[in-house]
Amino acid sequence: MVSHVHWRAEIKATVLLALPIIFGQAGQMLMGLTDSVIVGRLGAVPLAAVAFANTALTTLMVFGIGLLTSIGVVGSREHGAGNLNARPRILRAAFWLSAALGTGLAVAINASQPFLGAWFRPPADVFEAAQPYLSVVGWSLLPATGYFGAKIFCESLNRPLAPMWFLFGGVMLNLILALALVFGWFGFPALGLVGSGWATAISRWFTFAATTWYACSLTDERWRTLLPAGLDRGLLGRLLRLGAPVAFQYLGEVAAFNFGAVMMGWIGTIALAAHQIAISCAALTFMFPLGVSQAVAVRIGHAVGGRAFRRVPVIGFTGIGFSAALMLVFAGMLGFGRYAIALAFNADPEVVTLAGRLLLIAALFQLADGVQVTAAGVLRGLADVRVPMLLGYLFYWAIAIPLSSLAAFHFKRGAPGIWIGLATGLLLAAITLTARAFVLTRPGSLSIRAYQAGAAGPEDRARNSAAA
Repeated sequence: MVSHVHWRAEIKATVLLALPIIFGQAGQMLMGLTDSVIVGRLGAVPLAAVAFANTALTTLMVFGIGLLTSIGVVGSREHGAGNLNARPRILRAAFWLSAALGTGLAVAINASQPFLGAWFRPPADVFEAAQPYLSVVGWSLLPATGYFGAKIFCESLNRPLAPMWFLFGGVMLNLILALALVFGWFGFPALGLVGSGWATAISRWFTFAATTWYACSLTDERWRTLLPAGLDRGLLGRLLRLGAPVAFQYLGEVAAFNFGAVMMGWIGTIALAAHQIAISCAALTFMFPLGVSQAVAVRIGHAVGGRAFRRVPVIGFTGIGFSAALMLVFAGMLGFGRYAIALAFNADPEVVTLAGRLLLIAALFQLADGVQVTAAGVLRGLADVRVPMLLGYLFYWAIAIPLSSLAAFHFKRGAPGIWIGLATGLLLAAITLTARAFVLTRPGSLSIRAYQAGAAGPEDRARNSAAA
């Protein structure tokens, strides 16, 4: 039997790794909030333009982050195995993968601008205002993906603090530059909405450069790590095979919730406004179990790389339990404070009433949301990525979206019906992913999953042969 001290030690280690990750994610949200607050002073149209542009950008960023999670899987295993010589090789592959990905996403968002209006159907004045802003911010996807690649590499080595502090430095730089370039402070030209885009782009280049510098300092080769000479194409392919399913899993989930917003628009303006309030709160609370999920994936990678198989279920299920406890607290806050929260966003009585109902549903699915994302992190640490992707599309697109549509429009439940459908998808994901994590972390099956899965590279298999 595992002692209580052992369980407490694993929880403490997970929390210490998760907290900087959570604060870093909060910093990302804070940067977006800063842009919205500053641009909001220019009027409703510029604010709507930023919201429209960021919806498109966030969708691509989520896909990119999903692809880059493979860096954490590979890096954490090598770190757990004590293989310091693998660091330059992994960081070099991570850097060039991030560069290629960021360039591709930037080209895609700029090339697709003529079609975005038809896809998202914003008002004509909003779309016109968003285009120059999107042209500037779109190219900042390159440093943004570069930052995440370096950040995930650092976290895989249990070094999450520096990327967090660099991001907060970027948030402060973004605030100062936005004030200067939007309103013309400190002698700068007043560029309006486009100035906010330049502030974001410059801040992203800063966080990328600083975090990449720190990541290079963790290797023996320093800046030479970034040179393409010696790029391991086999490792690059391995990162793509591991990351692509996660990228499409993330994309499918985000697209499902975005489609929920589209359906809210079909109901009316009140429903869409209430949905925006509720989804903003749910997104904020989601940052906490997401951070725990990422920490759990890294720590399981450390345990697998170090062949400490018996620690894996302890790490996994203490992480799931910790996320569940957190989300129960948030559920109480959202449930009991739902109308006060809604009133803080909007004073319209109809919006507040409907948002309160949606926040109650959000409170009820907090537990499922926290459990499913943390269970997915457990599986990702075991390099089990394809089945969770398929389950995600099944639950969100084959079940949740049709159920949302039926509940909202056929059974006349309106906006709450859409949220009930989405919550059902989260509940099914939580049950299934947790059950799969339980099966795959059993001591008898763990070594098979850890070393014969797609993540097992030549060095993994060599160590297996030597140990056999």
